[in-house]
Amino acid sequence: MLRIELSGAQRTLLIPLYARALDYRSPRSILHDRSADEIARRIDFDFSTLGHWRGSPLLAVRARQLDEWASEYLTRRPGATVLNLGCGLDARFERVRPPPSVRWFDVDYPEVIDLRRNFYSETPNHRMLATSLTAPEWLGAVDPGGPGLAIADGVFEYMAEGEVAGLLGRLVERWSEGEVAFDVMGRRTVRSVNRRLDATVGGRIVWSADDLRSVDALEPRLRRTAARSVFETPYTPAAFRTLAAVLFFSPGLRRAIRLLRYEFP
Repeated sequence: MLRIELSGAQRTLLIPLYARALDYRSPRSILHDRSADEIARRIDFDFSTLGHWRGSPLLAVRARQLDEWASEYLTRRPGATVLNLGCGLDARFERVRPPPSVRWFDVDYPEVIDLRRNFYSETPNHRMLATSLTAPEWLGAVDPGGPGLAIADGVFEYMAEGEVAGLLGRLVERWSEGEVAFDVMGRRTVRSVNRRLDATVGGRIVWSADDLRSVDALEPRLRRTAARSVFETPYTPAAFRTLAAVLFFSPGLRRAIRLLRYEFP
């Protein structure tokens, strides 16, 4: 059993990990992420302390939609470079199964990458980068030009708005063309989530957006091509889609967690 020696935002990786593990154990699995289940069983942590976090299928929905967007893009751009930003212990590379022509980088804090190396190995086209996303120099390890794809699954929320804008700008400057896909939470959701974080693993969400035009303005060279609520994806369980239909006129629900897809140039 591996003991977790992480704190703050880094420790929040346990939440989506266990959500994916429970999804795998479900007869109606959304992700079919066997690695998540295996990793969760090897970690010395009492996941029951996460409370109702641990069973949220919406985290699996979020991951599945981002996986599908990644697969769509790599079908059209099989020579792309992929950045899985704030990867945690996620097995997105295994789920997407990109062709060998794709160069894939899993990027996270050094402490997280050290933990990740207990479960994943590098290959010539699948590498790990140990860095803070806000450090500007790490992109020097990524092939310039294009095309490129950056994915941030439950990551940007823990960064300040200016840090998100700076990272998006550096990504656009690094590649000649590409896509960026990530999620954003509404303010009401952030207040609720932060209360749960305080009571469980710690960490704090600092960035939210109710008006997507404010997200669009972070990097004007990006063009939004999709915006989808986690309650309204093709992978959302029927019970949640019904809830969304009943509460359609609730701004808080519509803005809870939205998945955004951008392209450039």
